[in-house]
Amino acid sequence: MIDVHTHLHPPKLFAAIRRWFAERSDWDIASQPSEPHDVAAVLRAHGVERFVFCSYAHKPGMARDLNAWLAQTSRDLGGYGLPLATVHLDDPEYVREAFDAFDDGCIGLKLHEDVQRLAVDDPRFAPVFEEMARRNGFLLVHAGPIPWRFDAGAGIARIARVLEAHPNLHVVVAHFGAPDSLGYFELMKHHRHLYLDTTMVFAPGSPMGEGADYPAFAAAIAMHPDRVVYGTDFPNIPYAYDSEARGVAALGLEPAILHAVLRENGARLLEAALHGLH
Repeated sequence: MIDVHTHLHPPKLFAAIRRWFAERSDWDIASQPSEPHDVAAVLRAHGVERFVFCSYAHKPGMARDLNAWLAQTSRDLGGYGLPLATVHLDDPEYVREAFDAFDDGCIGLKLHEDVQRLAVDDPRFAPVFEEMARRNGFLLVHAGPIPWRFDAGAGIARIARVLEAHPNLHVVVAHFGAPDSLGYFELMKHHRHLYLDTTMVFAPGSPMGEGADYPAFAAAIAMHPDRVVYGTDFPNIPYAYDSEARGVAALGLEPAILHAVLRENGARLLEAALHGLH
């Protein structure tokens, strides 16, 4: 398997994130590992061939140091985990910081609209997106305030504007694009570099699976078998790591399509990004 959506953070930031979940949600994630080698060990034990990890600059002034930590952590893991950079648009040198992160080994960018209070279609992202497209990197974007509340339609409109402005940019929408999943599949007909990841939508018991139309999702995946990639949000999940893969397998997809979702599609994104670095 290739997992394109996991999280690693410096210890101080990780501790703050865990406190936030403990105080403001009913998700029990305290028992999940947070040290990078421990997280990697869980992934290896579950057959993950390679994984992508990220963090996020939730305020100005922290992206450069955070990107340096992400790149060094990837090296410490022997390249088993591959990092996505972070930027904050209120930093005066955010473009240079993004380019430096790509030079240092980051294979794309993670944007969390809700946490960072940044919109993916903000025109200030344009030079960063253009450079990512040139390098075949990808944007992993958590669009909107899911899972805390749903904002149907708004996220997909912003993603559509980005794809129209940057048609060569690979964009992976986190959490299967919920609650607009089927709308994103319609958008795929017009944009060949749009992907959805499976993160937290298929795991049994996940709070993001409530009300999901799994038969419709399975049919949509079968129509676009090369556009869905496996992701988990590990270790910030309130259930066992393998829950997501078991949920995807339960869709009853043809074996070749299941293999594409769990491995091949993600491997293709990573191969393009790694080639672009050189």
